[in-house]
Amino acid sequence: MEQAYAAIGRAVIAMQMFEVAFVSIHEGFKMITDPAYLQATGGMIEEGRYKIVTANVVKVLSQRGQIAADLEDRLNTLIERRNELIHRWFLRNGWPANDDNDPASYADVIGLAQWVRAEADAITHMMAGYMLTYAHPDQHEKNPEAVKKAVTEMFHRVHVQK
Repeated sequence: MEQAYAAIGRAVIAMQMFEVAFVSIHEGFKMITDPAYLQATGGMIEEGRYKIVTANVVKVLSQRGQIAADLEDRLNTLIERRNELIHRWFLRNGWPANDDNDPASYADVIGLAQWVRAEADAITHMMAGYMLTYAHPDQHEKNPEAVKKAVTEMFHRVHVQK
């Protein structure tokens, strides 16, 4: 039973890390691609931006044609599976009795939690690596136009980077 709680907790933390990174990168993306937005924000991310539903950020990127279809699908799948784990698991599957310590009783929820954690970690790592490679301050000083281009193309290219 404790393994299930630990797996769910790890998945929640991984998703929070992903969401903070994703929203931060998206906000930076908007600041680089929209000078009016940069001026309006003063280059700072308002706390309220972290309350925006991640699925809505994906939807906006999609509507603007600013995200590769396979990355969009991957993000939507992650978000849907996270929502299943956090918001709907108990309603759809119930929960074993508190004195039930049979690992088989928790195997499905642990498996889902482990998948969510691994996928959130993988995408967060991918985005962070891309940003370090293409949007590092040293790179910006050397070639600001190349950084602007790379950040503009980020959600088309991030998922194919090695």
